[in-house]
Amino acid sequence: MKITATSIFVGPSIYSQRPVVHCTLDAAGQLPWRPSDSGLRDNLFGRLPGLRAHSELCGARKFLEGGEGEGEAFPISHLFEHISIELQNLAGADLSCVRVGAADQIGPNSAAVPYEEPEVCIEAARLACDLIASLTSADPQSTGADGQKFDFEGRFTEFARFAAATMLPVQDRALIRAARALDIPARRLVGRTIALGDGRYQQRLSATKTSLTNVVSNDLAANKDYSRRVFMDLGLPIPRYERVYTGREAGDAARRIGFPVVVKPNNGSMGSGVSVGMKNRRAVAAAFKRAREFSRSVLVEEVVEGADYRMLVINGRLCAASKRVPGHVVGDGVYTIEALVNKVNSDPRRGTGPTSSWTRIELDEQADRLITELGYTRLSIPSVGEVVYLRRNANTSDGGTAVDVTDDVHPDNRDIAVRAAKAIGLDIAGVDFLTTDISSSMWKNGGRICEINSRPGLRKHLWPATGKPRDVLTPIMDMLFPPNRPSRIPSVAIIGAGNTSTAAKMLAHILTAAGHHVGLATKGRVYSGGRRTGNTRLTPPAAARAIFLDPDVDIAVLEISPDDVVRYGLGCDTFDVVGIVNVDSGAGEGSGGGVVSEDHLAAIRVVARAARGVVYVGEAEQGAIGIDKACTGAKLCRVVCGVDGRQAPELASVTGNRAVLEGDSIAMYDGTQPLARIPLAELLKGHPGIDWGQVAHSALYASVAAYSLGKKAREIHRSLSSFSPAPPTPRAGKRKRKASASAKPDA
Repeated sequence: MKITATSIFVGPSIYSQRPVVHCTLDAAGQLPWRPSDSGLRDNLFGRLPGLRAHSELCGARKFLEGGEGEGEAFPISHLFEHISIELQNLAGADLSCVRVGAADQIGPNSAAVPYEEPEVCIEAARLACDLIASLTSADPQSTGADGQKFDFEGRFTEFARFAAATMLPVQDRALIRAARALDIPARRLVGRTIALGDGRYQQRLSATKTSLTNVVSNDLAANKDYSRRVFMDLGLPIPRYERVYTGREAGDAARRIGFPVVVKPNNGSMGSGVSVGMKNRRAVAAAFKRAREFSRSVLVEEVVEGADYRMLVINGRLCAASKRVPGHVVGDGVYTIEALVNKVNSDPRRGTGPTSSWTRIELDEQADRLITELGYTRLSIPSVGEVVYLRRNANTSDGGTAVDVTDDVHPDNRDIAVRAAKAIGLDIAGVDFLTTDISSSMWKNGGRICEINSRPGLRKHLWPATGKPRDVLTPIMDMLFPPNRPSRIPSVAIIGAGNTSTAAKMLAHILTAAGHHVGLATKGRVYSGGRRTGNTRLTPPAAARAIFLDPDVDIAVLEISPDDVVRYGLGCDTFDVVGIVNVDSGAGEGSGGGVVSEDHLAAIRVVARAARGVVYVGEAEQGAIGIDKACTGAKLCRVVCGVDGRQAPELASVTGNRAVLEGDSIAMYDGTQPLARIPLAELLKGHPGIDWGQVAHSALYASVAAYSLGKKAREIHRSLSSFSPAPPTPRAGKRKRKASASAKPDA
């Protein structure tokens, strides 16, 4: 079995409403086995035990579990999809089969696999293909394609490593899902930077730094010494400390403060270079060297008795609190410390770095030092219930775990955390407390603010080891997009079988005259505020991305061809207004004829299904058949071209919205009730050389789209009167170069 071709579809496509990678396979038809083949199922589930979870709704369960589907063969492409999905989910994605519902366009030799990152999906598809080849081979250890031994565990480890390096960290993926659940557009911009919202309304997010994060405040938080001075000015509790630059200064500071002490980088993060409980000058000197690797200056501070707590403040409100527990193992009297660490790390929630809910515990120099202090080695066997700490700091990024204590926080401590965040000026802050009891006031129990973080992690609150998970994502979205701030810009799609450029440009002209900064995509070109943004022709997804990421654009107009939808997908998830032009004949605005294919009709239905406001479609066009069923989230409005409404007897029985081209004007009706009338006489007289039908037809669709966006008939009329459908005049420089070229004598 081989994958002969892959195509990445962005946004809804003819295959699914979700982004998919379409794979063309060389294995047609059905598998050569039946659901009754329990040996196959056992072999498959032995490698992918979670495969059953996504088989309930799309008809795959009867094969994957047998029983109901006895005697029925199963399409190999469908099995391929499920394996590809499960591999991605094991790497941290949250996907399900797209065959739930209609999937008529997915042929027997092809598969549509959903994705969060297309590169990861393609790698998963390759591994799935090799796994199926191995299962169907007479030798289960062979791929069946090249005769090489198939090591699934080794290949999956490579795949998981690739996915971890490619995908966003787990909390960033959670942020994207939370945004989309609230109907906020979310796009990965570059690296960890995410763009939330469209155009002028968008906000940027990198981890938990946002567009609202103050640069000065961020710098203050990064410098522990400076932030503590601010806290001191406001009377907030901090530990005694000194800032030092040499090992000798560190030893002297420790002597003045009193042993034991904590030694940490002044500008460190995630617990890097932190040493806790240094009991003499030699230990302090060694700790200073470790801290010095991360920062030019080092802090030496008193040890504050108590546990480590993280207080998460979002937009001036304490949203979650966690008790942070250093990475450790608990003895059972049987296994060695090293074996216990391996057992803890086998938890699927633990992984490397921020890509997993929790982080693996590493047996390194720090862990060995703590083990040695207990008189143990890695091969020692702790007694039953004995806790062996492998870290002094409690950072979850260093293998620590978290216990939710949000409901236990004393009101005074809530106030201290919020005041600390406001003192530094952070929109999102992680305030670290050291205290013996978070449920009692730190003013009384001697607790201290350890530090403040401008980019706090969310994993400990979303997935605590113990206690209630906290929704800390919605408060972030509410802060970035308060009730008076929309997240989406209005958008219009104009699609048809012929030339739709004039209608798109005419609509952009109307909206520009109304004061909008329009993003226009037409024929692969992108215009922002009337200026072309580049010389390269873009695919529709790339053009849509360019418009929706433009921070100046406040309204989008996209000309889309059915061919583009078939080849690339929409590039965005929804439109406010959709105009469907010339569906039945293929004749554009004076462009000639032709019959629209079934693929084109399917593409047009994809666009109609993506509408959430109004869909305008020709009254008599055969392509309207099926469009009404596709408009599940939008109102359907019929467009009548070339009809004199005053002489149409059927108008008295019409219901619903209609736009009618009546002589030299456009009339809008709700049933038989007139809504608006837009004269076209000045537009038509101003361009006598242009085909009347072409201009009037384009003006009809542009006008009704503008009307649906709230523009008044008078505004539309005024704008149409100044529109010029003629192409722009070439620049003087180009004319001069052409003239020079034509003046050259023949060789």
